[in-house]
Amino acid sequence: MKSIQDHRRRVRAVVIAAAAALTLGAAGAAAADDSGPVFKVGALFPLTGPNAVYGKLFSEGADLAVEHVNDSDEIDGRLDIVHADSQALPQPAVVGMNKLVNVDKVNFVLSAFSGVSKAIAPIGNREHVLMVNGGGVSPELAIGDYFLNDIPLSDDEVNALLPYAVEEMDIERLAVIHVNDPFGNGVNRVIKERCAELGCEVVSEIGIDPSATSFRSEAVKLRAAGADAIYIASYGQQQNVIAKQLRDGGIRSQLLSYSAFGIPATQALGAADGAVYTSEHIDYDADELTRDFLSSFKDEYGEKPNYYQVNYYNAVLIYADLIAHVQSQDKAVTGENLRAALQEMGSFDVVGGKISFREDGTVRMPIEINRISGGESEVLETVELTE
Repeated sequence: MKSIQDHRRRVRAVVIAAAAALTLGAAGAAAADDSGPVFKVGALFPLTGPNAVYGKLFSEGADLAVEHVNDSDEIDGRLDIVHADSQALPQPAVVGMNKLVNVDKVNFVLSAFSGVSKAIAPIGNREHVLMVNGGGVSPELAIGDYFLNDIPLSDDEVNALLPYAVEEMDIERLAVIHVNDPFGNGVNRVIKERCAELGCEVVSEIGIDPSATSFRSEAVKLRAAGADAIYIASYGQQQNVIAKQLRDGGIRSQLLSYSAFGIPATQALGAADGAVYTSEHIDYDADELTRDFLSSFKDEYGEKPNYYQVNYYNAVLIYADLIAHVQSQDKAVTGENLRAALQEMGSFDVVGGKISFREDGTVRMPIEINRISGGESEVLETVELTE
């Protein structure tokens, strides 16, 4: 069995070959050999409903990684991605997770959204199914066992943003509007704790239902609070509606948020112009693998990837690495053996550099502070957090 570094060079060759095939107008690189075992990747994403835009983003990264792994010779066999619709809601997600585990017989699942991830984690831990979340950011997702996050959680994002907001933006009075779910409640808690340390004041906390669509009464309360800034802890179409209705209600306070504000629909929203938000930092010039992935992604989808697409691409690469490690030991590819391989390998070469997981299943990455301007984001500062 060749090393993981050898595999990365093979994946790079595949990416270059695929890009060349597209340039020549061919259908793509040669199809992977269908012989050998099939390893299923469960993708539990929102495919319908108001958050389906995220499902599309997540799937693009995961699908491309499956294609690249299958065009390489890292594993004995091939990957097959199986989608289930979480609708970004806990109850449909549990139904989808049970189907993936009991019917599709997956031993690896891609998860997203905090409420969804928290709901399915006990199932995966009980059934010994390795799970990787690349989109949800609630602090409550520091679960460990079979549950991993390859995205920084929101406590890291808040810890990067609030000192900047206080020291560089002169924010003294902060209001929070947040969804009443594990993500929103967790963010609100961390903001209050961090503000107490920094000397800023949380003047209003408003919880909303994840399915709510009208926020005019909330806008009246927020305007009366007189906050210098309003932190929006929501996602998808709802966060866009909140931003628009706050602006329509005459609120001119600075808008703050987290990585969900980086999706194209929010970037293009006039009401979000000037908003400052955080996201993980990805060095797109980190190494040849990263640069070639960037080129391949642009060829496939016609645009630069965002961090969500990178996270789910990387999650699939990690799964392939774990399979290769287990196979090198002549063991069955089970959830238990995948988890043991994770502990044995320690770190993984992925897009953006190396990644490793802590005992609680979290990662630490630099955090970017961004401003939306004219439909695009500009990086204001990159923050290196310490343990």
